[in-house]
Amino acid sequence: MAIARMKKVFIIADKKLKNSLPAKLQDLGLLEISKVKREKNPLEDFKQENLKINELEERLSKINSTVAYLQQFKEDKKSGLGFLPGKAVVKEKDFLKWIKNFNWERTCDNSQQIKDKLEKLKEEKRDLISERELLSPWKSLSAISFKKLKESKYITYQMGIISPEIKETFYKNINKLEESHLHIVKEEGRSIYFLLIYLKENQEKVNFIFENLKIEKVQLEAGDEPLNEKFKKVEERIKYVEEELKKYQKELKKVSLEKIKLMAFYDHFHNLLQEKKIALKARFSSYTFTLQGWIREMDLSRLKEGLKDYSSLEIVTRAPKKNEDVPVALSNRPFFKPFELVVSLYGIPQYFEIDPTPFLAPFFAIFLALCLTDGGYGLVLSLLSFIALKKFKIGGGGKKLFLILFISGLVTMGVGILTGGIFGISFATLPPSLNFLKKLVLFYPLEEPMIFLLVALSLGVIHILAGIALAFRNDLKRGDIISAFLDHASWIGLILGLIIFAISKVGILGKLVGNIGLVMFVGGAGILFLFSGRKSKNFIGRIGQGAYELYGIVQVFGDVLSYSRLLALGLATSVIATVVNTIAGMTKGIPFIGPIIMIVVLIVGHLGNIGLNTLSGVIHTLRLQFVEFFGKFYQGGGKSFTPLRNERKYIALIK
Repeated sequence: MAIARMKKVFIIADKKLKNSLPAKLQDLGLLEISKVKREKNPLEDFKQENLKINELEERLSKINSTVAYLQQFKEDKKSGLGFLPGKAVVKEKDFLKWIKNFNWERTCDNSQQIKDKLEKLKEEKRDLISERELLSPWKSLSAISFKKLKESKYITYQMGIISPEIKETFYKNINKLEESHLHIVKEEGRSIYFLLIYLKENQEKVNFIFENLKIEKVQLEAGDEPLNEKFKKVEERIKYVEEELKKYQKELKKVSLEKIKLMAFYDHFHNLLQEKKIALKARFSSYTFTLQGWIREMDLSRLKEGLKDYSSLEIVTRAPKKNEDVPVALSNRPFFKPFELVVSLYGIPQYFEIDPTPFLAPFFAIFLALCLTDGGYGLVLSLLSFIALKKFKIGGGGKKLFLILFISGLVTMGVGILTGGIFGISFATLPPSLNFLKKLVLFYPLEEPMIFLLVALSLGVIHILAGIALAFRNDLKRGDIISAFLDHASWIGLILGLIIFAISKVGILGKLVGNIGLVMFVGGAGILFLFSGRKSKNFIGRIGQGAYELYGIVQVFGDVLSYSRLLALGLATSVIATVVNTIAGMTKGIPFIGPIIMIVVLIVGHLGNIGLNTLSGVIHTLRLQFVEFFGKFYQGGGKSFTPLRNERKYIALIK
């Protein structure tokens, strides 16, 4: 059964078990706790648990931010894929030892202190570098006392930067000023640095020149020390700050060695938090408390066995009611289980709905295989997926993805044999000694694209009919027999009848069978026209709804044509593979390095083709599942079954 049967569980226990029972349920990992309706005025126990939860959440936030900051040190990073990270492996005895003895607060505080010091030093370094850049062009003005100029009664100064384009104009304007002195400090690139000393009475004229020519002014803080001395002190301070940064970076690196212990504490506090949150969902009385939740029917005996040592509790169960929000646990066979990932991307089914996983799995694998069409590509895809599963630590979703690619690769190998292609080499070009392979070929895609199109469209019709059939089954499961036959069986009859009638017209089927198909088509169309609007009380409304439903035949044709994308992608893969082989063959004749270039072109070209077309194939196959298939019967929107268990974000415990 694809969706596991669920049971509602009620546990009534002695109040003294309020701490030990949640921990035990968490260890068992079988029961999803749901909230029990409580009185408006919560008990004191409830208030106390709320305080503990807030404290644990603060601890988790503090540890998580520290771990995130320490992630800059990657020395202890385990092998894994960046987008599918693995967990750090920790022995159970070490985990318990750390929880007992390690001072996580001191480590977090130490990390925060170093972080604050580093931030201040980095900010100071940025300011110093800016100051150095500002002083650098002017350090040759060491003999000038800017402080004296600033304090002078009659004269003042202005520093600035001009571009070569306005140089002559600027000089002419300055020469018109009485008692002024222009000193060019430095010319660097397209910047000319200057110092202008002038009478204070000419301030307005100077301002006009600067504004008119849009000259950049430079303001340096006046002081007694020469600019070159000030520049030197800034450089010395930068060196000191850099040494301090190195020192604190080393200290932070030492602290990062404790990161894995902080991760262990995070997981420990996270599980404690889940335990404490149970109290918020429980209902307390003077002597007892009640928990309720959901469990898979197959796990009920394990729950009772796990709680057999608790004498002062009672377990009561019942079946789900139709109006209840029942969590969904998918339970598929090993071959189908990886394809649960596809369903979860769309939305898991509701409890009283059909799980589409076992129905979409074969279609998904076949469609992706048709997008690749090459037996060699299927072999490489399966091998790479197998290596990824064996060599890297991959999470649940990533594992399912690579299993899907592994299965699809195997199916692609079969499709490649039936279409006569391996690494872009057609079986038709093989030597006579391999004639047995040619006998397995049904058609060659590049030579017989119309047959490929017919195969793709035929699979599309089967896929769409399967979707409508599942909608028919859904209605029967809900007890809506009228809707099952009038809305869905009629469409199946209409489509099958049209196909049978069309085939009979080309002479493949007899006239009698063709007439049966015509009756099925007309009968299905008539039922849709007459009964699609049966819920409307207005006769005109019923007729209009029936006509609109028949117009859906156009949509069905459109849906079927969508499967032609399998032809397009399959041909693209074959053509690119052939081009790669052709280019590689052209490089073979290059003296000395020709064979090496040929091998590189073959490897890079075929791997690139596999990657590109696998990505395209997955995307378009998903579209066919989500739009053409799910659109016929699937609603989704269910709530995933998440039992209370010891969950670990960072570490994986081993004995």
